[in-house]
Amino acid sequence: MAIYSISRTATVTTSGNAAGDVSVSTGLRPRVMEVGIFLGAATASTYALNRSSAVGTRTSPVALLPEDPADPTLTGITLVDSAIAFSVQPTLASADLRAIALPATIGTGMIWTFPRGLVIATSGSLVIVNRATNAASAPFHIVCDV
Repeated sequence: MAIYSISRTATVTTSGNAAGDVSVSTGLRPRVMEVGIFLGAATASTYALNRSSAVGTRTSPVALLPEDPADPTLTGITLVDSAIAFSVQPTLASADLRAIALPATIGTGMIWTFPRGLVIATSGSLVIVNRATNAASAPFHIVCDV
């Protein structure tokens, strides 16, 4: 197995919408090892991590990057951030896996770790969700074992 990761910046602020997601369209079952998000603007923000029940319609998804440059380019596992956009938002599960409320302080954030990995099912996604009207600039990262 190999480690892949990527960092993007969420720019959508709408409560209930995805700030970003990682989706699987192949038979691979990646394990998310870490998800982090930090505020780039002084806006109190609430984020959650949710396993979608239906992947949204995604515009220009990007592939995660290998941490070992000798590993192959990843196909079938992609990330979308709110700057790239969703033409249709993902359908969210009724309960969140994790949630955090952050104070209005630039640089405040959190990193969720999953020692055994949080599996993303084929044709599914793991979504970072705005649970409030959030900061307009929120860098986030995702690390997967594929």
